[in-house]
Amino acid sequence: MRKIAPWRRSALYCCVIAGFTAVAFLPSLHNGFTNWDDDAYVVDNPDVHGLTFHNLTKVFTSDYLGNYQPLPMLAYMVEHSFFHLNPAGYHLVNVLMHCVNCFLVFALMYGLSGNRFASLLTCLLFAVHPLRVESVTWIAEQKDLLSSFFYFLSLLAYIRFEKNRGRGLFGLCLLSLVFSLLSKPMAVSQPFVLLLIDYTRGVKIDKKVLLEKIPFICVVAVFAALAIVTQKSAGPVSDGPALSIIQRICVPFYGIVFYLIKTVMPLRLCAYYSVPAVLDAGMNARLLASPFLVIGGAAAVFYHAVKYSRTLAFGPLFFLITALPILQIVPIGGVLTADRYTYIPMIGICFFLVEAGQYLLRKKFKNNVVVKCAGVIAVTVAIVIAAWISHERCAVWKDGITLWSDVIAKFPGPIAYTNRGTAYSVQGNFGQALEDYSKAININPKFALAYSNRGVALKALGDYAGAIEDYTTAISLNPSYAQAYNNRGAAFCSKGEYNRAIEDYSRAVSLNPSYAQAYNNRGVAFCYKGEYDRAIQDYTRAISLNQRYTEVYYNRGLAHYYKKDYDRAIDDYGRVIAQNPAWFAQAYYNRALSYKAKGDMARALDDIGTACASGVDAACKLLTIGESRDGG
Repeated sequence: MRKIAPWRRSALYCCVIAGFTAVAFLPSLHNGFTNWDDDAYVVDNPDVHGLTFHNLTKVFTSDYLGNYQPLPMLAYMVEHSFFHLNPAGYHLVNVLMHCVNCFLVFALMYGLSGNRFASLLTCLLFAVHPLRVESVTWIAEQKDLLSSFFYFLSLLAYIRFEKNRGRGLFGLCLLSLVFSLLSKPMAVSQPFVLLLIDYTRGVKIDKKVLLEKIPFICVVAVFAALAIVTQKSAGPVSDGPALSIIQRICVPFYGIVFYLIKTVMPLRLCAYYSVPAVLDAGMNARLLASPFLVIGGAAAVFYHAVKYSRTLAFGPLFFLITALPILQIVPIGGVLTADRYTYIPMIGICFFLVEAGQYLLRKKFKNNVVVKCAGVIAVTVAIVIAAWISHERCAVWKDGITLWSDVIAKFPGPIAYTNRGTAYSVQGNFGQALEDYSKAININPKFALAYSNRGVALKALGDYAGAIEDYTTAISLNPSYAQAYNNRGAAFCSKGEYNRAIEDYSRAVSLNPSYAQAYNNRGVAFCYKGEYDRAIQDYTRAISLNQRYTEVYYNRGLAHYYKKDYDRAIDDYGRVIAQNPAWFAQAYYNRALSYKAKGDMARALDDIGTACASGVDAACKLLTIGESRDGG
C-alpha cells in the first residue's frame, strides 16, 4: 500500500479538525448579540462604527471595560465595515478564528511530541470541548481567540527558533507576544511557558537561556502593570463573597479542581458562576478541601511524569503555568471561575490525557490490540459527545434572555436577574424586567445597579416618582454612580423639573467628564428652559466626545432653529441624514422648516416630499432624552 506523505496526512488531519469544529459551533451563526458586553464592545460602541483615523486613535489610546485591548477593537472596526450590526458575521469570524487556532494547536503539539495522531486527538479534545463554547459563541470574547492565536504563534516560532536559532524567528516570537498582550493580558504566562518548552525538549537551563527570556519578561511586566491600572480605574461591578484569609488562600486551589472536573465532566456549565455572599457549608467544605486535593494529586502526577517522561510532565505544568493569571490569586470581579479562562490552559490537560494514554499503551499493553482499539474508540466517543454538547450549548448564547435564563436556572444571583431584566427592557417588556430587577434587589438589597435599572423600567411605564425613588436609592448606595444621576435627571426632565434635572446632569458629568449622553441630556433641559446658547454648548461638547452621536446633531439643529440660525440648523440636520437612516424622516422635515424660514421654498418642498416618503410622524417628539442601562 502506498504510504501517505506526511504533509498530506497533516492536511487530512486539519480537515478532520475543521469538520468537527464546524459541526460543534456553526449553530452559533444563528445567534444574535447578547447584552453581556456585546453591546458595549460592538452594538453601542461608536469607536468601532467606522474605520476612521479618529476611531483608530481612540482604540489605541483608551481602555474598554477595564481592559486595554486595541487589537480586538480594531478587529471589530474592520468587521463592522463589512457586517455592520449583523451578528452572523461576527459569529462566523469567531468560528473561523477558533478553527485556525486549532490548526496552530495541532502544529504546536506535533512540534512537542513528534506524534501526528496523538496531536490530532489532543487538538480534537481541545477544539470541540464544551468549555470552548463561551469563547467561541460570545462575540465580546473575540479577544480571547485573537490573543490565543498570537500566543500559539509565539510558541511555534520559539520551537522553530530552538532548531535553527534564526533572529527572524526570535523576533516573530517576541512580536507575537506583544500582539497577544494587545488583545488580552492572559498572555503574561508566555515567558514561563518558553522555559517549560526548553525543559521539555532537554535544553539545559543556563544563564544564556535565561537571558534570552529577559525581553519577554520586560514586555510582560509592562502589560501586567497596565492591566492592573486599567482594571482598578474601571471599578468592575462585583457581587462576590466576602472571604476570610484562609478561604482566599484556598481560592486558586479551588479553581484548579473546578477546571479539572469540568474538563472531565462538562456538566452544569454556566456563563456566570455566581457565588453567594455567605458561603454555604458545602461550598465552604469544597473550598477548604481543594488545597489537599491539588497538592496530593500534583505530587502523584509529577512523580510519575518527571520520572518517566519530560513530555508527559509538559501537560500538567503547562496547565498550571497558564492558569495562574486566572486563578483569582489577585481577586478580580465577583466570580471565582469562568469557562472562557480555560481556553489556553486546557491544552495542557488534553495533552497530558493523550500522552498518558499513549504511555500506558506502550508500556503496559504494547501487544494488546483489543485494549488499543478500546482506547481509540473511547477517545473517539468522548470527542463525539463533547462536540454534541457544544453543539447544543451554542443555543444558550442566542440572546440575552436565553443566556441569563440559563444562568438563573443553575446559579441564580443578582447580576443574572439584573441582566435578564435589562434584556427584557430592551425588548420593551418592562413588566417582566421589573420582576427580575426586584428579584435581584431581594437577593442583594445593596445592589445599586438593580435599583438604577429598575428606575429605567419604571420611568418607561410612566411611574416617575417610583423611578426617582429607585435612582435616589442607587445614588445613596453608590455616591459615584454617574449613570444613576443621569437617569434621575431624565426622570426630573420628564416631570418638567428642569432645574433639578440640570443639577443631576451636572453631577453626572463632574463624576464622568466623558459622559456624552449626560451632556446631551443637560442640553435638552437647557433647551426646554429656552437657554439655547448653553444647550448648544453642551451639545457641542457631547459631539466632541462622540462624533457619531446622531441624536445630538438633531438636538443641536433644533436649538439653532429656535435661535433662528437656520444655516447651522440645516448643517446639523444634514449630518443626521448622512449618519442614520432611522432619523431620515424627522430630519428632512425639520430641515424643510429651516429652508422655509429662509425663504428657500424649492428645497423646502424637496425635503417635505422626502419626509413624507419616509413616513414622517408630525407628532414625534422634538427633543430626545437618553437613559443609561448598565450591564452586570
